[in-house]
Amino acid sequence: MAHKGTSTFIIQRATAALLIPLGIWFLIGVVSHLGANYMVAREWAGQWWNAVLLAAFITIGALHMRIGMAEIIADYIHGGLKGVLSIINWLVALSVIAGALWALYTIAFTG
Repeated sequence: MAHKGTSTFIIQRATAALLIPLGIWFLIGVVSHLGANYMVAREWAGQWWNAVLLAAFITIGALHMRIGMAEIIADYIHGGLKGVLSIINWLVALSVIAGALWALYTIAFTG
């Protein structure tokens, strides 16, 4: 537990670095489909490589969010509420990841 702060720092910076190219890819995909109808957007998201990149973008983003919120909770919340909020933080991150992965699986692989 002595080096937890260092590993958290490194992981947060790594997720931030990974989010840069994924965010640029996502913005290009969104901007290139401005004005497109639902079926065109769904077809784009349903291509396996776009589904994989979307899954990576959402998963890494949710993990980055969880680390950031954990730091805020650790710095500003004290007492019993700290543990409750830490659990909620994990549950929200896992719910976002699970929901996004399920949606992308449904779009990309089940039609």
